[in-house]
Amino acid sequence: MQFAAKLKAYVSLIRVPYILMLDLLCVLLILTFQKGFGDLVSMVLAILTVSLVVAGGAAINDYFDCESDWLTHPERVIPSNRISPIRAAQFSALTFFAGLLASYAINVLAFGIVALNVVLFLLYPRVFKRISGFLSNLVMGYLGATIALFAGAVVFKTIDIAALSFVGMIAAAAIGLNVLKDVLTVDGDLKVGYPTLAIKRGIRIAAIVGALFLLLSVLTSPFPFVVRVVGDAYLIPIAIWGAIGIFTALSLLRAPDLLNVRKQLVMFTLYFPYLVGAASAVYALTVAVWGFQ
Repeated sequence: MQFAAKLKAYVSLIRVPYILMLDLLCVLLILTFQKGFGDLVSMVLAILTVSLVVAGGAAINDYFDCESDWLTHPERVIPSNRISPIRAAQFSALTFFAGLLASYAINVLAFGIVALNVVLFLLYPRVFKRISGFLSNLVMGYLGATIALFAGAVVFKTIDIAALSFVGMIAAAAIGLNVLKDVLTVDGDLKVGYPTLAIKRGIRIAAIVGALFLLLSVLTSPFPFVVRVVGDAYLIPIAIWGAIGIFTALSLLRAPDLLNVRKQLVMFTLYFPYLVGAASAVYALTVAVWGFQ
């Protein structure tokens, strides 16, 4: 029983729905770039790398944020004393090291992308969040977009236009959501001294900035189709994201207050991984019927 409880705690620590979402995105990007199944060994190593690095990033973030989480997220595993801070840090180090090994087995560029991500994950809570909340949001946008760069490195062994065409959409969505999440943690961030946009410029400005980045994500989402990286099958899931992004952004622009930010983020926090999964499944099914072009 104790083992089961500990296992459940670690599953909560690593944010399994987000790992599964990013694994699925990585697989779909690799399949799209190579127009079908190619090197299955590299694909398996890519899934393993993404899972390990995302798990390590979640663990180290909770380790550094445990002081503010006592106030803003007391249900998380460290504030609730289900995992000690030192165990979370040790787990993060282990998963980062294993992720680096897996990426090195793919190719040098994949390893370089992962190594930079590990460094950024370590610097994010201790350096970037203390210098500027908005800078830390930009860093998280880059980290999110590297799922496309990493998948491109697996297939092309270089930074290709195919991978770059997805960067704007993913990065803008990640930046917008992180700006909005900071609105909900103002009390904890004030306690530890994080100068987030919501603290420096107010909740209204932060809500508007978050909404504008969501709109930017929607505006840049057609790029992969425009440069012919994807075919018609891409239009269905991207229409789903466009509708959700526009609806959420317009709602926030109409009412840029704490209550509405909380309402919109509840939807994203609870359902976003599943919405991405559903949209990805639609894309995969459509590709299976129509092909990649």
